[in-house]
Amino acid sequence: MTSDLLRDPIQVSPRFRSAIEARILELERNAGQDEQALAQLTNPDHRRRHQMLVDKQLHKAFRLREMLAQVCARSASGRCERVA
Repeated sequence: MTSDLLRDPIQVSPRFRSAIEARILELERNAGQDEQALAQLTNPDHRRRHQMLVDKQLHKAFRLREMLAQVCARSASGRCERVA
């Protein structure tokens, strides 16, 4: 990555940012529900695959959070504002 890419955040619309935040929450909620369902599974292979699903959901949510840390939302004035 060049230093320019590290300095200049990617600009996204507030609507896009909200959609990504909603997706993160959905992934985390689904992972929690799937993790609770693990207790009901008796087949070891089924448990293993279900745990892989939980791990992938949490990993994707983490990656999306990392991405959001690198972007800023355009305000109505057209300025780019970082949202923590």
